[in-house]
Amino acid sequence: MADEKPFQSTAGADHKSLRRRRTGKRNRLRWAIVVVIVIVFGYLFIGGDYGWYNMWKLREQKAELEAELRVLESRKRDLTNELELLEGDSESDERTRFELERLAREEHGMAREDELIYRFPAEEEDTTQVKASEPDP
Repeated sequence: MADEKPFQSTAGADHKSLRRRRTGKRNRLRWAIVVVIVIVFGYLFIGGDYGWYNMWKLREQKAELEAELRVLESRKRDLTNELELLEGDSESDERTRFELERLAREEHGMAREDELIYRFPAEEEDTTQVKASEPDP
């Protein structure tokens, strides 16, 4: 009987290992829930309709549209000024007559009866010069 050990209950050991398994499963479940929450909030704050990336793109688009609007407003002002000028009395107003003549010449290629118009082609790269790498004939 000296060789025999006192009776130990294995029920306590099973209970501890069962508790460890439960807490391990609980920890994994908690981590999974935290990961899902982080992914959902990450999508909402970064990639969703009101997320950071979409808002950044919308701000860029707004800046481009505002720049285009400024260009169009400037063009509108120019055209309005030109319209007011053209609607003026060309017989009495020297500036109106000058502008009408300028527009007729520039935009429509018109000239007076005794005038000659010389038109020069746009300047192109001069190809008459011999390059240093080419041999002379």
